[in-house]
Amino acid sequence: MSESIKAFDRAAASYEDWYRQPMGAYVLSSELRGLEALLPSSGLGAEMGAGTGIFAEHLASEGRPVVCIDPSPGMLEQTARKGLQSILATAEGCPLRSGCLDFAYMVTVLEFLPDPIAALRSIGAALKEDAPLVTLTINRQSAWGRLYAKLAEGGDPIFSHARLYTAEEVHAYLRNAGYETLETLGTLTAAPGEVESETKLVPAGPDAGVILVKARKKV
Repeated sequence: MSESIKAFDRAAASYEDWYRQPMGAYVLSSELRGLEALLPSSGLGAEMGAGTGIFAEHLASEGRPVVCIDPSPGMLEQTARKGLQSILATAEGCPLRSGCLDFAYMVTVLEFLPDPIAALRSIGAALKEDAPLVTLTINRQSAWGRLYAKLAEGGDPIFSHARLYTAEEVHAYLRNAGYETLETLGTLTAAPGEVESETKLVPAGPDAGVILVKARKKV
């Protein structure tokens, strides 16, 4: 087990506490809005690096089941308690049958992967032809990116293991892994410590705290 996986494993029991605070609730709402804008409304999906399942529990439905995949046993204990189907595995070793998924998504996962291209290719093998992959990443150029970089420099137990990216770098990873970009957008427009009255979807510029990219495998 890598050091980053161990860090998430240790944080599993208290991982969702922050999302229950006003700032965390705003972040969750913003990111869910971005995901809903890009994900299909139905079909079988998978969340890679699902953690405690906090996103899957909001996105999954009878017509859109979501399989939660994560390498942390502690995280998946929390996911299983929510009744979500879960599998212990890494993104680089996606265990799902080839061509079985109608979509897949990752929320702040690319930043922690030791080999992002290998992971993207592994996930791609499980996607049907034309099925989308949506990545959500912290925007390194934003105020949020600067905050998390500062936390990492200060030895934060989670973000000290992260590598933050720009939208261009995410596009490059996807391209090198055999994907083509379909759509890009941003959200999380409030500065760290602030809460806006409503969530917004914006262009993927420096004002967006997170960047979402919808892509599919090249034919």
